[in-house]
Amino acid sequence: AAAVRGEEAGRYHRAVTWLRRFRPHGVFWRQFLRWAVVNVPYWCEAVLLSFWTLLFLMWGPGRRGVMENLRAILPGSWPIANLFRVYRVMWNFAWTIDDNVRFKELKVVPDWEFIGREHFERMKNEPGGAIILTAHMGSYDLGANLFAQISKRPIVMVRAPEIDPQTRQYEEGRVATAESLKVDFSTRANELALDLLHALQRGEIIAIQGDRITPGISTLPATLFGKKARLPAGPFALSMAARVPIYPLFIVRLGRRSYRLVVGAPFQVERTRDRAAGFERAVAQWTRDLE
Repeated sequence: AAAVRGEEAGRYHRAVTWLRRFRPHGVFWRQFLRWAVVNVPYWCEAVLLSFWTLLFLMWGPGRRGVMENLRAILPGSWPIANLFRVYRVMWNFAWTIDDNVRFKELKVVPDWEFIGREHFERMKNEPGGAIILTAHMGSYDLGANLFAQISKRPIVMVRAPEIDPQTRQYEEGRVATAESLKVDFSTRANELALDLLHALQRGEIIAIQGDRITPGISTLPATLFGKKARLPAGPFALSMAARVPIYPLFIVRLGRRSYRLVVGAPFQVERTRDRAAGFERAVAQWTRDLE
């Protein structure tokens, strides 16, 4: 009887694991997109991504999260207007994922334009380490690869891990990078912090998101669009410890396989007796750029 119960429990576990593939964060959708990018005719791309966008729109937590953000960014905006804005957000999200897969699988590089090229050239040419602080927007994978190809300087891109274990394994196994680009995942906070500090001291560049927190990562208080928020403390602590500048950098999607790279003026977390005040000033500068 115990053996039968064990076998039934095993079948149940396998069924649940298989069904998990079809959740919003499940691996099936990544696998399906990769298959479509490689096999579907070019002229069907927009139709397929329209379907993909509708699936995103049906994802309740994601839709409600974007609506809540829009109410903060655009106070007084109408809910029906924000619903259309949510669709546009999801539409751009679908295209950026598609462009990233197309780059990995077919080496198709989109068109780029630059804002703040003087800051980009300074970051590229000055000796010593630096931190690229970016946001969870656009295609930061494409942006990191573009920077690595242009500058030839060693760069480490830190990414948040995928929520679903199968999706995480799939994505980590398909990382396509330039020769001078290394990708690491923020799943080992203490060990990774030391590795990043040593990389900065060797003169390398760290690219990390400054608007997304993950469990177990220390945070700092911030204000975004008048609302209280928490931002990851790691980039600012690294800047203070290694005494390197922070360059705000954003990837903005303009249209079909077309992006804008926006690089802001650098700032640094000053090492003073009042560490909290130094962090507060740096976070305030970052939130202004992010807004």
